[in-house]
Amino acid sequence: MEIRDVLIKQNRQWRGEEFPYGIERNVKKEVEKFMETKQVLAIIGVRRAGKSYLLFQLMKTLDILPDNILYLNFDDPSLIFLKSDPDALENIYKEYIKLKNPKGKKFLFFDEVQNISNWEKWIKITYDMEEDIKFIITGSNATMLSSELSSLLTGRTIRFDVFPFNFREFLEIKKEKVCISDDLEKIYEKNYSLKDSLNHYFREYLMFGSFPDVVLSEEQSREYILKNYYQDILYKDIIPRFDVRNSKYIEEMSYYLITNISATASYNGIGKLIGIHENTVKQYLSYFEKAYLFFTVPLFSHSLKIQSKNPKKIYCIDTGMRNAISFKFSEDIGRLTENLVFIELKRRGKEIYYWKGNREVDFVVKEGLKVKELIQVCWNLENEKTKNREVDALIEAMKEFKLSEGLILTEDYYREEKINDMLIKYIPLWVWLLLF
Repeated sequence: MEIRDVLIKQNRQWRGEEFPYGIERNVKKEVEKFMETKQVLAIIGVRRAGKSYLLFQLMKTLDILPDNILYLNFDDPSLIFLKSDPDALENIYKEYIKLKNPKGKKFLFFDEVQNISNWEKWIKITYDMEEDIKFIITGSNATMLSSELSSLLTGRTIRFDVFPFNFREFLEIKKEKVCISDDLEKIYEKNYSLKDSLNHYFREYLMFGSFPDVVLSEEQSREYILKNYYQDILYKDIIPRFDVRNSKYIEEMSYYLITNISATASYNGIGKLIGIHENTVKQYLSYFEKAYLFFTVPLFSHSLKIQSKNPKKIYCIDTGMRNAISFKFSEDIGRLTENLVFIELKRRGKEIYYWKGNREVDFVVKEGLKVKELIQVCWNLENEKTKNREVDALIEAMKEFKLSEGLILTEDYYREEKINDMLIKYIPLWVWLLLF
């Protein structure tokens, strides 16, 4: 297929047709603020998280002629012949100008642009030479904004991370209208009559995750879709992109991590289990993080040396994917809820650690130079020993970081408890997820 044909096929707005809109993403409002700036807007996230739909939604906000918008999805098989062509984007742009000859500002939406070689160099040159072009790009790999690219596009790029649906977006698909707020008490009171329904939806959210197509699919097909996503991340975004020579070890390591989410793991320990050197483990973990499959959380310490020497906690991009691959759910609900909280903290842009004194605190949230929040995740507090253990850990950490308040996220337990001068808040997870 010729470039001209691909452009006409993909740019339906030129034919007076509309792109699908989908559920409006919460991150859209943030991206919109920069649509009229010069900088390249880079939308990064795991594949199938809804980046393309976000582009379609952003296109809809533009009050310009359709001919001034160029959209290309470089995952399209008909563009495979361009992947190794160093002049691909230049030839595409020239063909676009020949076809449409647009006047004034042009908006170029490049979806999964990392599939084209030398894309960053062409964008840099065009960015510097052309005043009337705005780039909005997406990619499924965090390396898009690292190493050489960072130096090429320093000061020219604003990055936005896109994750699968948050709970508010999930409920919107379910047509469940809820009160969202920055006040936990207000959320609890205003949504109290919906509590049973919200707990039901929360279970579904936890079980099947929140990839957009999965949420919109029939239940019987969700596991199949999630397994395919997992395979695609491994065999399209990691193994070929990072030139992994022995895929067996990365497959084994990935399976180990996905079955041990929310647990601590050391490079040495994983290496001995899989049969590879700890330096290779560290390298593979960086690949997983760049592809947004797994994330690591370090121990909180003011010493970087202590941080690096201690085990990391491991979390997965989506609890549904984890359940589809490991075939577990009910016996691991504590780990799953902790993983869910981690992903939400990532969505909110938090700097996250765990902490260990005599006991462990799941999440230490740092802002600037100070620890601002301590969070424990405990699904069931019916056992008094369990409750005391969680509270004792929080109290110890609150003393360490000189905080007067700590948070325990639970299944359905809502109350506050004063211990000496310290306040422990118990909040149902569905309430906390509706915070903005």
